[in-house]
Amino acid sequence: MEKLQLNLISNYQNFGKKTLVPKNNFATKNDVFETSNHVSFTSRHIMDVNLKRRTTKNPIKAQVRELDFSSQDDRLIFSLSSIWAKTLYMESILKNYFKGGNNRFYVVAEGQKDDIKASDVKSILFFKDVSKGGKKQCSLEFLQAAPEIADNEKSSIRGSGELALYAAVHHAKEAGCKKVTLTSTNDDFYDNVGFEMGVKKDYKKAGWPYYLDEKDYDWFLEKVEKKYGFKNE
Repeated sequence: MEKLQLNLISNYQNFGKKTLVPKNNFATKNDVFETSNHVSFTSRHIMDVNLKRRTTKNPIKAQVRELDFSSQDDRLIFSLSSIWAKTLYMESILKNYFKGGNNRFYVVAEGQKDDIKASDVKSILFFKDVSKGGKKQCSLEFLQAAPEIADNEKSSIRGSGELALYAAVHHAKEAGCKKVTLTSTNDDFYDNVGFEMGVKKDYKKAGWPYYLDEKDYDWFLEKVEKKYGFKNE
């Protein structure tokens, strides 16, 4: 763990030289990791949602926010790299966050106030709008739940991944995307939430292609709203 954390600091310094230069300079381990739970961020509020509890019917108030690549959000990402150090995609999250461009990062975070801490983040979604065959699509690059939730049947929180997908489909509808696409090995999850599997000849080592067509957006959005007990216009 110690070695991984120090490598992340080194990676951060290298990113600063190559692309986006964050306003804050994390030079020591203490700057990034020992205060990781005290870092809030200034991302753009997208919507309020509800997470589910495993043991009771009382929902957990939550929200979806879009990272705006501010210095505060830079700090959030590196705080997550400490809290989520064992997460498979953390290196990819770091790399693509600092590429900027048309990359979009959404987080589902517990609580509905602006002062959200890194430990409140329950899932993170990276996607971008692309053009394929002359049609605009929303391409989901990765979706990662927090380590205490991912592949943990005993987790007390439910819905962080599905709510991140909800936010992506909501964006796709508003942006005029004809399809939401992704590639994943997590077949059960995407089958259960209602995404369609693409033709098998498109198989890649990273997983199977999945998609949701524009005609199914409203069905998907209404289904998730009903399941988690909230409504967005």
